[in-house]
Amino acid sequence: MTETQRFQDNGDGTVTDRQLNLMWKKTDSFQDTGKWVNWLKTKNYREEINRRNFAGYADWRLPNRTEALSLFDLNRKNKDKYNEEIYLDPAFEAGSAGTTWTSDTKDSAALVIQYEDGGEVWPSQYSNMNMAARLVRSIA
Repeated sequence: MTETQRFQDNGDGTVTDRQLNLMWKKTDSFQDTGKWVNWLKTKNYREEINRRNFAGYADWRLPNRTEALSLFDLNRKNKDKYNEEIYLDPAFEAGSAGTTWTSDTKDSAALVIQYEDGGEVWPSQYSNMNMAARLVRSIA
């Protein structure tokens, strides 16, 4: 499979990662709500997306470190909400926060992946920083 074939826009607000057998929500929480979320508030966002049965599914979740980091690709370019370059496949909607919270935690911190540089940061789960959530689900 070539890299250009890895991500498929499903035309329903989702993107399939055929390499890792994952389905991603095409937009992140900032694009959907216009608000930043701390890690704890991602629960409300996930619950709402699942309650709405988005794209016919109710098992959306935060990605783990490996899943979130797999989207960072120096060969793929997109634009964040500030119109700055990020390294996220153009199959995803432009204008995202450029970050995603993950399900990985330690003590009161949670891992965030940054798509502008592939960085990994561990802010407090209570932090009110410019962060967003990009949801994913496993597919068979």
